[in-house]
Amino acid sequence: MVASTTLSGGDVAEVFSWTPLFGGASSIRARVKEARFGDGYGQRVPDGINSMPRVRKLSFAAGQAEADAIEAFLIRHAGARWFWFTYPGAVRCKMRCAEWDRSYLSAGEEVISASFEQVFDPGE
Repeated sequence: MVASTTLSGGDVAEVFSWTPLFGGASSIRARVKEARFGDGYGQRVPDGINSMPRVRKLSFAAGQAEADAIEAFLIRHAGARWFWFTYPGAVRCKMRCAEWDRSYLSAGEEVISASFEQVFDPGE
């Protein structure tokens, strides 16, 4: 279920290919630099060229083996390494995941809820 592409320098960027449940949330928090002056006056500018990363809060329903595979993928990336992810109907982007939860619904039925944060690291 995991594909990969080779980056220059020999590193491998994996593809997170599991499909999330419908109804995930998406948010953007713009990074802004601000200078404050007297009398309440201030100036603000975007913080860099990629100042509006998207965060997606997603859930994945799975059996135990598939949930183990998803969690192993997230652990392997350790919240630091990015991976490719394509949300259904959206363009492919680089994401990282530093936080997830695993819930046990019943015998053999589990849900992994994860927060995917868009990153703009160099490389293919």
